[in-house]
Amino acid sequence: MKNSTRIRTTAAATAATALLAGTALAGSADAQPATPGGNCAVDERSAQTTIHSLMDECSSSQIVELFKAADAGQRPPAGKYRLYLLPVQQSATGLKDYASAKNFVTMQSKLGDALHFTTGPQGQPWVHKEYITGLDAGAPVHYAPRSFADREPVWTADFVRDFAGISVSTHEYRQLTPTVWIGRDFLGPGTATAPPKSGGAMAFTAY
Repeated sequence: MKNSTRIRTTAAATAATALLAGTALAGSADAQPATPGGNCAVDERSAQTTIHSLMDECSSSQIVELFKAADAGQRPPAGKYRLYLLPVQQSATGLKDYASAKNFVTMQSKLGDALHFTTGPQGQPWVHKEYITGLDAGAPVHYAPRSFADREPVWTADFVRDFAGISVSTHEYRQLTPTVWIGRDFLGPGTATAPPKSGGAMAFTAY
């Protein structure tokens, strides 16, 4: 982490780990909670506890701050990762309320639940999004010295190949714990000095 403000796990968060086992992506309930649980915790020893917190305990603003506080860390090694869409919806006017974000990502998550980190056509690091229809075209994974979020180092993937060369979706990844990465999904073109205004957030961990 870039500072000492990492939120440490608590006994309650550890106990909540059991609730995560077998839970479908973004939850299976039709009615989503209007507020987060409030026990926002990061446990470097337990991916399940960390994912549970990000999905159900942390507020949208806490998730954004956790991304900003994380270091770029290690690029995700090759393999398949379970993708969790987090309750964050950002627009030009700021973060939308938690309940709206939770409902949106619950619906959106039904389209896909995995990322595949692999090797691209020229042997470069590559990532594919897995949808219910299969893998997308994917994107090269680069180290960027300045992210859209805070102009700090990040791993990034621009999925222009999915949209006929138009920059519609750009992922940014940072390593939150040894086994969990946290990310942002920015919508539309942008630069570090003029970043996209809209986007969401995600977390992923190896299967």
